[in-house]
Amino acid sequence: MNNLNNKKIYKRWAGKYDMFFGSQYINKQRETEISMLNLKSGDKVLFIGIGTGEDLRFIPEGVSVIGVDITEEMLDVARIKAKDLHLKDIKILNMDGQNLDFNDNQFDYVVLNLILSVIPDGNKCLGEAYRVLKDEGKIAVFDKFIEDKEEPTFVRKLLNNITKLLGTDINRRFSDILGNINLKIIEERKSILGGTYKIFILKKY
Repeated sequence: MNNLNNKKIYKRWAGKYDMFFGSQYINKQRETEISMLNLKSGDKVLFIGIGTGEDLRFIPEGVSVIGVDITEEMLDVARIKAKDLHLKDIKILNMDGQNLDFNDNQFDYVVLNLILSVIPDGNKCLGEAYRVLKDEGKIAVFDKFIEDKEEPTFVRKLLNNITKLLGTDINRRFSDILGNINLKIIEERKSILGGTYKIFILKKY
């Protein structure tokens, strides 16, 4: 996984992405996860890997949003969606989630949906999310992860070679991504596909 390949892959995905990852099945998980943050008017939220902006459907009125991604074609879709949803306080920017161009302690919440299995260095991305998060702020994650004690089977390793060509790694462990970052998991839920997808809410301390 690297940024150059990801840009090429998701440029091709841009027009079709919502057929799969904007489905009611997936969006119900997005809605559930975002509702767990209890966002309120005046909160400032960063979406890393905003993609086509499907998460924007679940933002309460009065919340300030910045969404970043590296694929301009995906961002173009997100900008149209933001306009159609009549979101007022929103910026959608082309920016690498591993190297955010924001000062420390800027956001009340950071949302990482379906990005930690895509971005080249998930730990670096989560570390950046931690850096720009205010003290006592929260991070929400929705993605697929292999269980900590599970070793990928031979078949899964072969399948991962294919999924990487489609822009995602199915063999990442959340514990490896979290590493030594000072975030506490305050809620964890199994999500779709028998818990292969999970929702995490983390707090900065």
